[in-house]
Amino acid sequence: MTGSLKVKNGIYYAVINYKDNYGKYKQKWITTGLKERGNKKEAQKFLKEQLDKFNPEETYKQSPEPQFDNDILFVDYVAQYIEDKKEELSPAVYYGYRNQMNVIKAFFGNKLKLKDVTYHHILDFYDYLKKERGNKNITLKHHATILSPALRKAYRDDLIPKNPYEFMPHIKREKIRMNFYNKDELEELFKVTDKTPLKLIVRVAAFYGFRRSELVGLKWDAIDFENKMITIKHKVLNVKGVYYLSDTLKTQASNRTLPLLPEIEQMLLERKNEIEHNKEIFGKSYNYKYVDYVFVDDIGDIFDPNLVTNRFRNILKRNHLKQIRFHDLRHSCASLLVACKIPMKNIQEWLGHSNFNTTADVYSHLDYTAKYESANAISNALTNTIEQPAKIVEKQVEEKQEVEMVKDENLDDEIAELERKLEEKKKEQERRKRRQRDFEM
Repeated sequence: MTGSLKVKNGIYYAVINYKDNYGKYKQKWITTGLKERGNKKEAQKFLKEQLDKFNPEETYKQSPEPQFDNDILFVDYVAQYIEDKKEELSPAVYYGYRNQMNVIKAFFGNKLKLKDVTYHHILDFYDYLKKERGNKNITLKHHATILSPALRKAYRDDLIPKNPYEFMPHIKREKIRMNFYNKDELEELFKVTDKTPLKLIVRVAAFYGFRRSELVGLKWDAIDFENKMITIKHKVLNVKGVYYLSDTLKTQASNRTLPLLPEIEQMLLERKNEIEHNKEIFGKSYNYKYVDYVFVDDIGDIFDPNLVTNRFRNILKRNHLKQIRFHDLRHSCASLLVACKIPMKNIQEWLGHSNFNTTADVYSHLDYTAKYESANAISNALTNTIEQPAKIVEKQVEEKQEVEMVKDENLDDEIAELERKLEEKKKEQERRKRRQRDFEM
């Protein structure tokens, strides 16, 4: 049996770890009622007292059933769950969870205990998100990625009598309404951005559909000019003003190698020369920390992902172009691939989606060409077997006219043949008369 102190919302808790009479590990949370600041010794003393008097065997003598007498608050437990998972999460996901935790705390407050949470509490929370905050199902799914495993762990650790999330209905995935540029709109965008520092990054985003973190994280060693290949294997994030450089991408499928397009190759070579020129101009003032990266400014500072997004939005606004997000260049790339009848499997690999369903769900509705081909195919198939009434009548009239024409042609032939035979018979009679006169003479 061991014990430790935990701090929740500025209050010390005594946590006792022990095994029950079935050999299963248990935890008991007991609030000290002491604030964190200046009360550590008192909290340690309280913990020692609880450990000294705690007897798990005595606890289970009266009832062999698990006891759910912990006093931990629901929001405290979920917050601690997030902290315990911190090392497994990317910085962006971790801070996303922290923001979601603020919403959870605001709704549930500091009264609901973990052991008292029910299915209806979670339903009410989701109802609040949709009706009061106007959130979509995707936001509910994000909260579910925290609440579901946290409650499952609490149940597994015998902190709650049952898992209330087990009875929650499935959250349906809503159809994503994408915003993107077509070919003409992209060409207009290029004319504008070619005059700005975003020239290259916008082109690469539109041609390859790379994510923003993948673009900013593009290094020169990922570009093979000799074999004409470009590889995505690194990312850069800006979380709360701190840059995170990582070789761990969003999914395993995000690590991909694609052909180096001639247009992009030429622009990359030009960019390489620009960087060397900037090094000479700024000399010691040049920042060599990010010398391995493609997307740096004139003095060598790496592009701020958030600043790229803001500048892109301002460029569109200033030039009166249709407003889309920088990320929508990825969708624009996909839409052009679909329009060119590239198979969905190929698009999945090009974009680095982890599974085919993601690509099909998001982009299949853009495949208008395939739908028109299907429509034409079914129309032709049915037209060949089911004639329209008007067409049937028209066809019958045409057939009747053809028959009449044949009859007329046959009758003319018969008359002509009869006249020929009569003429021959008349000539034969004339010959006989001449022979008879010659004989009489």
